[in-house]
Amino acid sequence: MTARQTATIVALATALWEPAGLAQHDGQDVPPPVLAPGEEVAYVCPIHSDYTSEAPGMCPRDGMALMRANPYAVRDYRLEFETVPAVVSVGEPATLRFRIFHPETGEPIRNFLTVHDKQYHLFVVSQDMAHFEHVHPEQEADGAWSIEVTLPRAGYYTVLSDFVPNGGSLQFIARTLVTAGYEGDLGADSARLTADEVSTQSIGNLTATLSYDPAPFVAGLYGHLNFHLTDRLTGRPVTDLQPYLAAFGHTLVLSEDMRDFVHSHPIDLTDVLDDDGGPRLFMLPIGVDPETLRGGPDVTFDGLMPRPGRFRAFTQFRRDDQLHTFQFTFNVVASQ
Repeated sequence: MTARQTATIVALATALWEPAGLAQHDGQDVPPPVLAPGEEVAYVCPIHSDYTSEAPGMCPRDGMALMRANPYAVRDYRLEFETVPAVVSVGEPATLRFRIFHPETGEPIRNFLTVHDKQYHLFVVSQDMAHFEHVHPEQEADGAWSIEVTLPRAGYYTVLSDFVPNGGSLQFIARTLVTAGYEGDLGADSARLTADEVSTQSIGNLTATLSYDPAPFVAGLYGHLNFHLTDRLTGRPVTDLQPYLAAFGHTLVLSEDMRDFVHSHPIDLTDVLDDDGGPRLFMLPIGVDPETLRGGPDVTFDGLMPRPGRFRAFTQFRRDDQLHTFQFTFNVVASQ
């Protein structure tokens, strides 16, 4: 889903405050969520926010433990971003620090849910979209999150924070970073993407061939990115793909102007019936250690591109304990 996509909410439960005591989420003790007085709450899937329940349990779509939250809340939490040093120099380590605050109460948020093995996913992308990092900050004693990065060249970077505060909705918040020594023009240095003419790329020991369904993608309609993976040397289909962060891949799709973002995980492995009687859904088996699983050769991601234009997908797969990042660029056309 996109950062601001609003889901249809069903099966609400109404209450004022979570009872005292610790709840369980993915085997963790999670303190009561920070909610404003009078907020409506339900048990909500942290990934598929349109799935709600009046009782605790597991989301049938992805196996995630349901969390207590306001299912109507699509607001951004307040995020404070700083760098140490204040001016980041190219080629030198710098620390990125983040603090999160409740949008209504202003209270600092210390408790976050684990989603795909991490509580905080961070993407660092250069303005021309040539540089991409997917990293994971660590939480400090004061509740802030930090990570050290080294940027390769002078320029303008977008820093995307992806997290779920306990009791809140999925957050996908962008901040900017400009390095020391950057003398370029922000407009002139923006990405100028061209859709790929060849749909096959090789990185390390892995070759990925991408097809689109529909082809081309249509703005406002869900589509699929279908990857077929083969061994670079033998050409044989890959069947030993390892999970990366509890999935057989991750993809981040950005529009050329970096205004729209789609973070998607594969639909794979075990097919189950939709809880609402719709099409079959796919998920990792509940209760199985992902590291014991192997996948491939086909991995499918879905996503909704909100408007026409050019988009780039940064897609990551893990094989032989090596992480491979592919970049594919494609067009999205207007609906007829």
